[in-house]
Amino acid sequence: MYNLLRNTLLVLALCVAFSANAQDAESIIENVEEALKASSSKELTKHLHSKVEIKLDGVRKEYSVNQAEIVLKKFFQQHPADSFEFIHDGDNDSGARIYAIGTYKSASGKHRVVIRAKEYNKVYKVYRLEFTKDR
Repeated sequence: MYNLLRNTLLVLALCVAFSANAQDAESIIENVEEALKASSSKELTKHLHSKVEIKLDGVRKEYSVNQAEIVLKKFFQQHPADSFEFIHDGDNDSGARIYAIGTYKSASGKHRVVIRAKEYNKVYKVYRLEFTKDR
């Protein structure tokens, strides 16, 4: 009887752990989407890894979080969002890396946005962010 109870509790704990992990993956996508809708570099940088690769219209560079905030702030000032929406997301087979693809619309046009995030110490952080202007 004791073993059955112990095993049941173990299975329950594992289910909760996997559920929390899935929620973290979903919540980072939702949080990044809200930050992009608001054109908020400050909110967006809360979800970036300490080193993040940013690609703006073909130019790819690696930045610290502080540098990334400055670069993103400049981008958002030049292209304030009219709207933003992720249209597709997914993960690799293990679920440790996730991605999302969306459309960022501003008065100056549309950008395709791709984010890539992975788990660092049980928290998902964006390690790559790409903005490509639709031609």
